[in-house]
This record gives sequence, C-alpha cells and structure tokens, in this order.
Amino acid sequence: MACAIIGSRLDYCNSMFYKMSDKNFNKLQRIQNCAAQIVCGVGRRQQNARQLCHNLHWLPVYSRTDFKLATLCFKSHVVRQPDYLAVTLDRYEPSHSLRSSTQHLLSVPFCNTVLGKRRFSVAASLVWNSLPLDLRTANSLLAFNNNLKAFLFRRDFK
Repeated sequence: MACAIIGSRLDYCNSMFYKMSDKNFNKLQRIQNCAAQIVCGVGRRQQNARQLCHNLHWLPVYSRTDFKLATLCFKSHVVRQPDYLAVTLDRYEPSHSLRSSTQHLLSVPFCNTVLGKRRFSVAASLVWNSLPLDLRTANSLLAFNNNLKAFLFRRDFK
C-alpha cells in the first residue's frame, strides 16, 4: 500500500529532482521515512528510519532520482527509445585514441547555469558517466536495473 501510494508519488517525474536543494530532498526523505515506519509498524523513536529503509530495500530519495535518470539514459542511449530523448545524448568520441574511448561514456554538453545543468542531456550524461563500466555495458534493461539498484544500494548503505 505504501509503495503504491507514497512510492509512486516519489517516483513520478523524479528525474526532475536532479540537483534539487538538500532542504527539499530532506522533506521528501522524511515522507519516505514515515512510510517505512508505518509499513514496519514501529514508532518514531523505536528504530532508525534509515535502517528501516535498508531493511525494506528502498533507495533514498536522491538515489531514486539517479536510478530514474540512469534508467532513462539506458533506454534512450542503448535501446534508442524514446527517440526524442535519444537524439539529445551523444557518445563521447575523442578526436584521437584515448583510454576513455572504450569506456562507453557520453559527452556532457556545456552549460554555465544551474538550471541548464538540470537539463536531461546534461544530467543524464553526468549520471551515466559516474556509473561503473560493467553497468554501462549491460546487455538488457532487466540486468541493468538489477545491477544499478545493487550498486546504488551499496553506495548509500555502506
């Protein structure tokens, strides 16, 4: 029930949350923490909400944003769907041979404004380039999503 009601609201257009202020992320995280406490049936002071989210295997809100952006990037870069997003992403192809030529990176468009850095072409390229090589070379969407969630989970809950 919590995943259907609260999780769907947190995930709806959450790629727009990229580079959102920490204050706003904290508000959304508190909502997710309250949902975790309700699902687990514990009071506010009984158990750490972060630990509850870990036990429920829920990513923090800021990582859900990275997950959504990386998934959209995989679909548009590898599968080339949807086409209107695929045309915004360009492979990184240096003019001469470099070690980074084989890393399956995307070129990051130049922008000098905060709002410009939140554009899909910039944000998705930055998130994609921050992923390990084995994720960027995944064969299927299912394998990519499973490995991406495991990677983000390890990163957030060390």
